Amino acid sequence: PKTGFPDHNGDFSAMVIVIPQQQLAEFDKADGGARQISRVNRAEPGAQLAIKLVFTGLAIDSNGNGEVTYDLKVLTPDGQIYAASDYRHLAAVRGPVSDGRRVFDNRTKVVLMSFDPQDKPGVYTIKAVARDEVSEREVPLVTTIELLAAPAKAETPPVVEAPVPAPVKAKKTHRKKRARR
Repeated sequence: PKTGFPDHNGDFSAMVIVIPQQQLAEFDKADGGARQISRVNRAEPGAQLAIKLVFTGLAIDSNGNGEVTYDLKVLTPDGQIYAASDYRHLAAVRGPVSDGRRVFDNRTKVVLMSFDPQDKPGVYTIKAVARDEVSEREVPLVTTIELLAAPAKAETPPVVEAPVPAPVKAKKTHRKKRARR
């Protein structure tokens, strides 16, 4: 937080990450709390994910308010917009801010996603633009997530009934009797 994130424009810096949806509660912990967050780089169909924007260094207006908005879209491996995910001017922070140097996140407007089994495996690109509306600074952001192929369904072999063998008649065996002498 003291030096900001690698993607920056002046003091304003940001980062976009993908986490499991069940870890969203980690962002409700008090500032400085020990957060347990796992970044997701690969996912299987059906995984419940959250796209988080984290940022610091936002400017504060004369009334002590800050405002950060963001645009976000998810692109399929072939460059198309995934599932109408072209979001504009989502509010990340809007209102009183005591210190613009602490780390903030988009907890008011989190984009949730999950891949469907029919989605094409490959690398999906998440593009975002974080915008500090007070300083009029923007930071373009990119991250990727690889969708793994859906596990192959175990095929149940067809049931084939073997023909029931016809009853076999016992054959009489003839032994030659030896003449007794």
